[in-house]
Amino acid sequence: MQIFSNKKGKIRLKQALFFVSTLLLLGASFWFGVSCGKGNVPILRDLSSQVVNKEEDKPSQLDFSIYWDAWNKLVEKAVIKPDQQKMIYGSISGMLSSLNDPYTVFFTPEDAKRFKEDIQGEFDGIGVELIQKNGIPTVVAPLSKTPAEAAGIKAGDLIAEVDGTKTETMGFNEVVDKIRGKKGTTVTLKIVREGKDEPITVLVVRDTIIVKSVEWEFKDQDGKKIGIVKIRQFGDDTNSLFDQFAAEAIKNKADSVVVDLRNNPGGYLESAITLSSYFIDGGTIVKEKDRNDNVREYNANKKATLKNIKTAVLVNKGSASASEIFSGALQDRKVGKIIGEKTFGKGCVQEIIELKDQSAVKITVANWLTPNGRAINGEGITPDITIVKTDDAKTDNQLDRAIQFLTKGE
Repeated sequence: MQIFSNKKGKIRLKQALFFVSTLLLLGASFWFGVSCGKGNVPILRDLSSQVVNKEEDKPSQLDFSIYWDAWNKLVEKAVIKPDQQKMIYGSISGMLSSLNDPYTVFFTPEDAKRFKEDIQGEFDGIGVELIQKNGIPTVVAPLSKTPAEAAGIKAGDLIAEVDGTKTETMGFNEVVDKIRGKKGTTVTLKIVREGKDEPITVLVVRDTIIVKSVEWEFKDQDGKKIGIVKIRQFGDDTNSLFDQFAAEAIKNKADSVVVDLRNNPGGYLESAITLSSYFIDGGTIVKEKDRNDNVREYNANKKATLKNIKTAVLVNKGSASASEIFSGALQDRKVGKIIGEKTFGKGCVQEIIELKDQSAVKITVANWLTPNGRAINGEGITPDITIVKTDDAKTDNQLDRAIQFLTKGE
């Protein structure tokens, strides 16, 4: 995943990301990498009344006649008759892309409508978060127990082709639309993966994406009771489910906890703060730094009922946005040991602004910092104990290492 603002005292975080993000569940296309707080849909600010439509509002130092010259030449001479509405949208999209920020993007009215629909419920797709990075659709993370994960898609994979069409010839939203589809149908992806000499062809059967955000179990190891809680995303149900886990951990007198954030692309800021607060007894969870270097702090918001339980946090390249806020907070506040691989490095704040024709722009307006002021965006969180997961499907060496730390202190 990571939109952030306040409404009725509740923090809105948009991929966000959550998340994300832009989180493309390819079912839930833009969910993470954008984040918003309570509520099922992002509250889009309607700034249509502020649209620049008066001559005196235009930047006086810029020569817009060049733009209109190019526009008129295209309309007059192009052998393919231009769609002038698409020209407008393409112009806005190009303007936003000039920032070289993969999280600042334009949504057509159809994209914006899909965005709002996608974050509300269950969808048909493959279950993967994508962003446009260096002009290439790039996997942030496959969601757990989804067709993408089952097919072997990994964080960092580059999508070179979709059903035989090169992604370099398509816009990002077109790539998303082409990957999405009805349950039971198959999409063929050609993937470029670091460490592989040749592209990999992956066939993925689409399914309905329904992900319970938190699951847990308790395990007895060397006379110790360990709670292992998997957080797949910081979503609508995360706070209530994690509260149930915390209550069971206390009731069962758990000696330690493993918080598994691997391939968690992010989610709601409020949820990341709340879950961190179970372990951190007051004070700063995360900081927000805007374009003018103004810094705002977000503090713990509940009683730290798990603060005396030894904790390990598992992360990997697919841990992004809200996951990095959580792991960075526990690391800086020295209440949890971070184990695994360096995280994705998506620590920026997006705001969605709806325009007068129901299109929208998503603009990065700030960056996240850990409590100690470390930048997350582009940097990620470096584990205290680095261990790369093996390809052995029968074992989980990262989880084993976390349990070793919790039981033996090494």
